[in-house]
Formats: sequence, structure tokens, C-alpha cells
Amino acid sequence: MYENLRSKETPSGFTLDDVIQTGIDNPGHPFIMTVGCVAGDEETYEVFKELLDPVIEDRHGGYKPSDKHKTDINPDNLKVPQPSAQGGDDLDSDYVLSSRVRTGRSVRGFCLPPHCSRGERRAVEQLSIEALDSLSGDLQGKYYALKNMSDAEQQQLIDDHFLFDKPVSPLLLASGMGRDWPDARGIWHNDNKTFLVWVNEEDHLRVISMQKGGNMKEVFNRFCTGLTKIETLFKEKT
Repeated sequence: MYENLRSKETPSGFTLDDVIQTGIDNPGHPFIMTVGCVAGDEETYEVFKELLDPVIEDRHGGYKPSDKHKTDINPDNLKVPQPSAQGGDDLDSDYVLSSRVRTGRSVRGFCLPPHCSRGERRAVEQLSIEALDSLSGDLQGKYYALKNMSDAEQQQLIDDHFLFDKPVSPLLLASGMGRDWPDARGIWHNDNKTFLVWVNEEDHLRVISMQKGGNMKEVFNRFCTGLTKIETLFKEKT
């Protein structure tokens, strides 16, 4: 397979060696049980499908190339499996301290984090700032660039579980995702700190809805509303 694929590359120049570098550098890691290959762009999955299709199928419980990922971001369809004894839609407050829904999103037209250039990463950041600044109401908020934060501000956001930490995993570092750190990385959150967007961490965007307590319907409703608005704004700007 290596001999068959080694001379191929995607239009942006991502090669088989780039795909498997993190697995070559970290063979059989005793603590990090994950996939030892990465995609550098959307085309990676087609150019190197001979390798990636079986890896994806094995990692995701039989997910075949012909399968389609089902999504439903209509909050009206959410069913809380075990409402609290107190009634309503809240999960039991005796057990649930906080609720969170999150997803990763990639922006079509840009290389993925293992392969994107500094310019592409900055373009993703600028698009994010412009789109997120358009949000209003209880989604209105502000962007905070990582490079402009003090160490104390960063640590406080990390301790509050709002901000991602710098990449220290050998898998992430070998994949190239830590290049130019912390340039063009940051966090946006609304004024209530219940809707957050991480920019250029492990994904172009990581969208998070969270709050104290167990009202999962409220959390999911905010997630669906915010995510839909962000996707609409990005499509308008790209």
C-alpha cells in the first residue's frame, strides 16, 4: 500500500508521509489510544482512501464509505431520557452539575490544521471574528486572541474549562497542529459565557454550548441556534 500511495499528493501538497507521520513518531503509545494518521485537507480522504477508508471503518464501528452521517439540529426533537424527580426537563440536579454540547467544524476551502499555512489560519480567524461579531441578543459576545492574553488570563480561562490548553500531546505535535502557536488561535464567548467558539485549536472551529445545571434542552436549543447562525454567516462570507 505504501508503494502504491507514496508518490501521490493532494492538490495542496499533502503526502502519504504527512498522513502517517504522527503514527510513525508515536508507535504503540501506551497512554494515548487513538488513530495514528491525520488528514491535511478535504481531498486527503479521496486521494488516500485505500488507507483511510478501512481506518475510519474500524475506528467508527463499521462506518463505511457509502454511509452518511445523520444529523438533527432541531431542538424540538430532543428527548431527555430521565427527567429529574422535581419535574420539568432538567436532568437530576443531585447528579448533574453542568451540561454541555459541542462539535467541531471545518471551513471548506481551507487546509485542515495539520497542513494549513499561517496565512490560512489567520484567514480562518478573521472570518470567525467577522461572523461571530454579527451575533446578537443572548449570543452577543467578544473574541479574545490567545497571543494577546496574559499567562494569568489564559490559566483562569483554562481553569474555568473555557479555554483549550497549548498542545503538549506528542501526537498533536507530530501532526503539525502546534505550528506558529499561539498565532491566530483564540476563544470567542458570549457575555454570559454559555456559548463559546474555539478558533484554530484541533479544528478550525469548536462550538460549545454550556451552563450550570441539567437543563439539557436549553443547552441544546442554544447550541442549535448558534451553530445554524454561524454556518449561515460563514457561507455568506466564503
